[in-house]
Amino acid sequence: MIAPIRIVGVGSPNGDDAVGREIVRYLRGRLAENSNIECFEIEGGQRLLELLDGRGTLILIDAITNGGLHGTVERIKWPDSRLETLSPGSTHALRLAEALQLAAALGLLPPETMIFAIAIDASASLGHRAGLSLELACRVPEIVREIEAELTRGARRLAPRH
Repeated sequence: MIAPIRIVGVGSPNGDDAVGREIVRYLRGRLAENSNIECFEIEGGQRLLELLDGRGTLILIDAITNGGLHGTVERIKWPDSRLETLSPGSTHALRLAEALQLAAALGLLPPETMIFAIAIDASASLGHRAGLSLELACRVPEIVREIEAELTRGARRLAPRH
């Protein structure tokens, strides 16, 4: 049995915070024939725990408000303190960093966890706009190629040696 690769887009369905979800929608169509890749869209960290079983690889895609240039991608390997700036939490939701810590404590976190954090402008990240800003939407195909390259590198790393 091949270990699953779970790709999870995290964020609100509104505004630029939805970039992770949009990227997963794009990837889902391109990776449909690969039976060991599962794509999910979630709004917060709580749902992440339901998706994990300690096996395979986890790739998270989320918006980050770190002051970086809008649309730039930062690859973060778990664990990393920079995750505290991902997916602002509330008293009603589990933050992504907290969900990853809890998953690790419960033995649910896969051996390899990679986060693609996409910088967005905090002032325009949420709101009631239905889709991504034009600037960010134009970056989606390029970000998808970066993630596909990571999947290819990961497949070579995990392939059995003869």
